[in-house]
Amino acid sequence: MLIANIAPRSMGKTTDTGWMLHALYEAEAPDGTKKYKPRGYDADHSRQLHTWATGPGEFPMPVELAATARFHREVHPPEGWISVVDCGHTENHPDITDSVLRVADLVILHLTPSTADIQRVVDPPVGVPIADMVARSAALRPDSKAPPAWALLNRVVPPRTEAGAGVKRNAKSTVDARDWLESEGWRVLDTTIRTVEDFKQSIGQPITDASSTEFGDLIRELENRGLLK
Repeated sequence: MLIANIAPRSMGKTTDTGWMLHALYEAEAPDGTKKYKPRGYDADHSRQLHTWATGPGEFPMPVELAATARFHREVHPPEGWISVVDCGHTENHPDITDSVLRVADLVILHLTPSTADIQRVVDPPVGVPIADMVARSAALRPDSKAPPAWALLNRVVPPRTEAGAGVKRNAKSTVDARDWLESEGWRVLDTTIRTVEDFKQSIGQPITDASSTEFGDLIRELENRGLLK
């Protein structure tokens, strides 16, 4: 399986990719064995994910360089693995994203719940809306169908518990972003990623216990929705 992590610009995508890989690696089957074999591909010319993985981060899974507009021809993920691709920004390198979308089994759009970021997704200053990029990939795929695409909100204000009610409420920005994306036809994952230092400052550092964070929740939601295979 191949998951394409995409974003129009810097929106926490690489950080999310690193934590996703670790949450997949830590996931266990009922008998205690590893449930998945994750593998990363750095398809961004910045090489940030690869540098993190092969340097101080010491990722326990392979991460390969793959920033090429011929990804669909040159990269051959092995069977039985879950490959996660950190795509280059769609605004700057749409050719790379177009190539990855030709072979992706799942697309996850990473963005913050801000007006500026959502506008870059639905009405970008250059290029086409990201939903259109996903849709146009259908004509170049073997089954002539676009891959399923979901949005993941990250860097969200942590939900707060209302005094006396014991009920957690999301920040207005999170609620508004979800409503806006859904009105534009996007399916939005229930899981959100908080804006906390553990995530924001993690690039260049080892990751531990990812499965107990929102990224563990993300993997479980993808499983429950039948999106992992």
